[in-house]
Formats: sequence, structure tokens, C-alpha cells
Amino acid sequence: MTVYSVVFVITLLCVSTIVGEDVRNERRSHRVWNRLTGKIADKYNIDNRHLNDEAMLLFSDVAFQSLNDSKTWNVMVHGWRYQNNHRRDWFGFGASHWLQRLGRNLINPDDILYLNGSINHDRLRPFFVVDRKNENIEFNIGSISQTIETDRHGEFYEKIQVPSDVIQTLRRQNKGNIITYEAAGEDDKNLTGITHLIEPSQGISVISDIDDTIKISEVLDKVRLLANTFISPFKPVPGMPELYREWNEKNKDLTFHYLSGMPDQLYTLTQEFINTNRFPDGSFHMRHFGWAATSLFNFLHSTSTFIHKIRYLHFFLSNTIRDFVLIGDSGEKDPEIYGTVAREYPERIRAIFIRAIQGESFNDQRFIDAFEGVPREKWLIFNDPKQVPIDLSRAPKTIPK
Repeated sequence: MTVYSVVFVITLLCVSTIVGEDVRNERRSHRVWNRLTGKIADKYNIDNRHLNDEAMLLFSDVAFQSLNDSKTWNVMVHGWRYQNNHRRDWFGFGASHWLQRLGRNLINPDDILYLNGSINHDRLRPFFVVDRKNENIEFNIGSISQTIETDRHGEFYEKIQVPSDVIQTLRRQNKGNIITYEAAGEDDKNLTGITHLIEPSQGISVISDIDDTIKISEVLDKVRLLANTFISPFKPVPGMPELYREWNEKNKDLTFHYLSGMPDQLYTLTQEFINTNRFPDGSFHMRHFGWAATSLFNFLHSTSTFIHKIRYLHFFLSNTIRDFVLIGDSGEKDPEIYGTVAREYPERIRAIFIRAIQGESFNDQRFIDAFEGVPREKWLIFNDPKQVPIDLSRAPKTIPK
């Protein structure tokens, strides 16, 4: 079967399910977002009536107290501004073009049989919108206001400096290490964002990969990756929700940060997955999928994903003097990334946990090479979450001389 034949089969799967839907199903595009924002609204007492217009996404991010000035916090605001493109042929060329990109190099006809479910169009819709580039977004964090311009992808990522007394007021209002802020685009519609406060000098931060670490994605298989991303319900890796909850309950001053190479167009679905499976709340740091990418598989396994994760790890380590636990899997470059960072910050990385998704053993040559120079007691290869220690404070803090 040729590549074109495969693309044609995949496109037929998509179009056949679309045709069978009636007009009322257009409203499904809001279903996941409404459920997610409803949960957040209930938890943090946010009025979410204005969140139903999917014109902007505000990603859950972090705020650090400045290491040089204890009276100032650096609040990171990250989001994506877009609009629905009614001129784009959602039921024709648009979907076909997207599936061609996703389906490249799927040549084995047996693999196509795996894609026998209905494409989840709610998951595809965020890829069919128009980025609002060079648009001003106004932010209000308590009494502090600042305007930020979106980039060519409609995204914004900026640091806003906020006095400590303003942060403490917002913290008391939300009763915890969470603050909220307001953001509005040029249509003057306000959205509420959530930021996690991180104390810079105490506690442990868990930096966690998502796909095949806590969520079954099968990133090494092109077809199953597509099915797990765009057809099947998101499923947790067995035992991982329980492990993370135990970590959260039994370790003091613990924060969670979900670092992923997956497209941030899937943020709302991923956040819902975290909530539904009762993983600890945390910040999200994903990548934006642009039309220059040739396929989802290549997007995840690209050098850009490696750089994305390294950059965020450096960001966390350089803005705090906290200790870190890194957890990932063997499906991507997590061992190599974490080994690199552990050698750069030997006294800051308490432990590294790698889930073996192909049955690898701890003495596999790949891991020995990836963790060269990192003490053996600092890294663990596991295939059962019960093998991972619960008390993170007991992990060795310094490298023996």
C-alpha cells in the first residue's frame, strides 16, 4: 500500500464519521473545556462564565520569588490567542490536510486496521484555528497591570514582576500556593489564569514527563501514537496516579511540574486527564505544534523536543535553589536529557526515575552511557511504580567525592 493510499484510508475514516454527525454536535467542541474549567472554578472559586469562548488558552504556569530581591516575585504568564477560522473547510480539505501530515510514512497496511475507531474531532479542532499574531494582551495580577504582544504563533510567554505584598494578598484569597490573574485580548473578554507559587529555597520539585511516563501514548509506534492521541480515551500508566499521590502526601513542600513534548493544542485534554485521574495539581510546559511539522511522531522525536526540555529544566534550576526529582521514560530522550542536567547540577538533582517501556534492564548500555558520571544510587530504571521509593527526602543530595 502506498503512502497516498494510507492517507486516503485515514481520511475516509475521518470523513465518514463526520458526515454521520448532526448539527447539534458542533457544540461538542466546548464539552471538554467546560468540564475542565468547571472543576477549576469549583476548586479555586473562579467565575468561569466567560471561559466558554475558546478564543484564548492560559496555560497553568509558575511564579518564583526573586533570588536577588525577596520583595519581588517573577510571575510567568503563558498562553495562546487564536480565533476560529470559518473560512477553512473543516469537513474537507482541512481535516484531510491534517491527517496527511499525521499519517506520513504509515505504510504497513496492517497498521491501518488499528485505526478502526472514530477520530475525536474535539481533539482535532484546536489544530484548525487561526493564530492571532501581534495582538496585545492585557494582564492584571492584583494591582499590577502589563501588556504583552503575541508572537507569530499567537503565543505569549513573559515574566511579570509583582511585589511580594501583592502576591501574599492573592495567596490569602486563594488559600494556598495558588494565585489567579486576569487576561484580556483586544476583544476585551477576560479570562482567569492560574499560577503555582514556588518557594525558591526549600522543598523538592518533581519534573515529570507525561507520555508513557504517566499516560499511555506508545510514542515509539506511529499508528498507536495517533490512536492514543486522537481516538482512544487517555489512559494512565497503571500505578502512576497512586505513586504521585503518595509522593504528594508524604513529602513536605513538594511541587509538580508536567514537562512534555506534546502539542499544547492538547492542553485542555491533558489537564482534564490529570484531574480525572487525581494526579497532583501542577504547572504545564508543552510545545506548540505548527504546520511546519511533518508529523506528530517526528514532532515528538525531534531535536526541538530535546531542547525544549533542557531549556525548561535550566529555567527551574536557575530560578530556585530547591532540589529536584526528574521522572520520565525510555521512549524518548529523557535518560539523556536528565543525565546531562544531573552532571551540570550534581547537588540539586536528588533522584532520576526512568520507566522502561521496552523491558530494558538497569544495566542496559544506553542507560550506562546516559548517566555516565551520575552516581548509581541517584538513578533508577523501573517497570513497576512500586519499585520507586516514596520518601523523596531520603534520596542522596550530594555526590560522594
